[in-house]
Amino acid sequence: MFNTELSRFDQLYLQANDWPVNEFHHWDTVNFSVLDPQTQLSLLKNFSPNSVAVSIWRKLRLLLLGEQSVDEKKLLDHFSSLPFLQQNMLYSQLMRANFVGQSGAFDYAPLYQLMMKNFCQQSAEFCQVSPLIGNGNEEIVLLLTNQFVTAQHGPTLTILNYASALKAMGKHPVVICCTSVAKSSHYVYPMPAPVFFGTVRNEYFKGDTLFDLDTGKQQANAGGSVVKCWDQYFDFMQITPMDDAEHLVDLVNVINQINPRFIIGVGGLNPVLEFIAQSRPVLNVPCVTSLVTPLYAVPVLHRELTEKDQLRVEALSLSHPVLTSRLPFRLRKFDCVKSSKVTDKVLKFVIVGYRLEHEMRSDFINTLLMIKKQLPQSAFVIIGPDAIEGFPPELEACSYFSGRVSNAIDLIASCHFMLNPKRQGGGTSAIEALSLGIPVLTEAYGDVYQYIGDDFVFSSDQERLDFIQRYLTDAEFEADYVQTCLEAAAKATDSFSIVQSLLLDYDSYIYQLQH
Repeated sequence: MFNTELSRFDQLYLQANDWPVNEFHHWDTVNFSVLDPQTQLSLLKNFSPNSVAVSIWRKLRLLLLGEQSVDEKKLLDHFSSLPFLQQNMLYSQLMRANFVGQSGAFDYAPLYQLMMKNFCQQSAEFCQVSPLIGNGNEEIVLLLTNQFVTAQHGPTLTILNYASALKAMGKHPVVICCTSVAKSSHYVYPMPAPVFFGTVRNEYFKGDTLFDLDTGKQQANAGGSVVKCWDQYFDFMQITPMDDAEHLVDLVNVINQINPRFIIGVGGLNPVLEFIAQSRPVLNVPCVTSLVTPLYAVPVLHRELTEKDQLRVEALSLSHPVLTSRLPFRLRKFDCVKSSKVTDKVLKFVIVGYRLEHEMRSDFINTLLMIKKQLPQSAFVIIGPDAIEGFPPELEACSYFSGRVSNAIDLIASCHFMLNPKRQGGGTSAIEALSLGIPVLTEAYGDVYQYIGDDFVFSSDQERLDFIQRYLTDAEFEADYVQTCLEAAAKATDSFSIVQSLLLDYDSYIYQLQH
C-alpha cells in the first residue's frame, strides 16, 4: 500500500504544474511519520523514486533516521537543481535535525557552499555592497540575526546580550532580523514534507513600535521600532529578504551609507551575512560551541580549536582564520532563591529543554532509572515537553512535566540537581541552575560542557551516583560545590569582558585585512 501511494505521488511530482504539496504533506504526517523507524527505513530502501521532489524527500527521511549510506553525490546533484528557497529550506531542516542528534554523519559543507554561492550570485544582480572605507563608522554596530522571537528563545537573548555589552562599551548597536528562511514565498517552489519552516513573528513588522520582551507587550513608539529587554532599549528592524529583494536592497543601502566598521552576525549561518561578507569584513558569531564554517564571513568558535577542528578548517580552505571566544550569557531578572536542602524528603532532579522528546534517549532514560533505583526518594521535574513518548511508568509516577513555561528558573530553584542529556543545547538553563548554586551533571559533550567546564562532568552513572551521595552527606563538600557553581555562573555571565575581548580581536583582524 505504501509503495503504491509513494509511486502515485512520485508520478504527480513529475508534472511541471499542480504539485500535490498539501496532499503529500498530509499523507506523510498521518500515514508515514507515525510508523516505527525500522518500518520507515525498510519502506524507503525498497522504493526508488524518479521525481526530484520525492527523491529528496526520501533522502531527507533516510538522513533523519540516521542512515549513513545516502549517496552524497546524488543528493548534491538534486540539491543543485533546486531554486535557492528550496535549497535553504532543505538545508535548514538538515541543520535542525543535526542539532538534535539526527543525521550527524552527513557533511553539509558542500550543500552550504553551493547554496551561498547561488544566493550571492542571485543577489548581486540587483545590489552591491560597498567595501569598508577607511576606519569606517566605529560607533554604530549592525547586529544581524536570522531569527528573532521571544525572551524564551536563547538566540534572541544572545543577540540582545551582545547588543547590551556593546552599548556598555559606548557603541550604538542596531539589531536587524533578516530572517533567512522564507516567510511566505517558499510556496512558489513548495517542497515535499518533511521541511522546517523558521519562525517569523508578524508583529515585528510593525513600524514605530516598542516591543517589550520583559513584559511581552507592545506599544506605539514615535522614534521608530525598538526592543526592550532587561530594562534596556535597542533599535530594531525586521526584514524578510528571502521574500522581498527590496528588503535586501534597503539593508545594503543602509550599510553603504553608514559604512559601519563592525557588522556582526549572531546565530546560525545566514545567506544575507555571507552576501555582505563578500565585500567587507563581517563576523559570524554562533549561539553554539560547535565549529561553524562560513564561506565568506569571519568565523568565531566559542572554545579553543582542537586538532580535529584544525583539520576541518584546512580541508574546507576557509577564507578567514577562526577567532576564538566564549558565548556570554545574560540571565533575566529573577526573585527566586534556591529552596532545596539536602535534608528534604524528596530529592528533585530537573531536566530542561524544548527538544527533550528528541534528546532523552535510552541511555539517559537508563540513568534516570538507575537514580530512582538507588535513591527511591528521587523525583524528576521535566521542563519543556508535556510528555515523553515511551517514558517508563516507574519514572512517569515520580515525574512532573511542566510543558513550556515563561520562567523556568522558578521551578529549577526548588530542585537539588540538574541533569543534562547528551545534546548540543541547554546552556541558558544550566547557567541559571549554577547561578542558584545548584550543581549541573553533564557529559563532556555539547554546549553545556563547553560553558561550565570539567567540574560538572561525569562519564558514568556510577560517577554521578557517587557525587550525588557525597553531596548529600558531606556538608563541607556541598558548600565547596555551591561556591564552584556560583563562580562558574559569574564567569559565564561576564558579558562585557567576553564581548570586549572579541571586538578587540575582530578590530585587529580588520586592520590586518586593510593593511
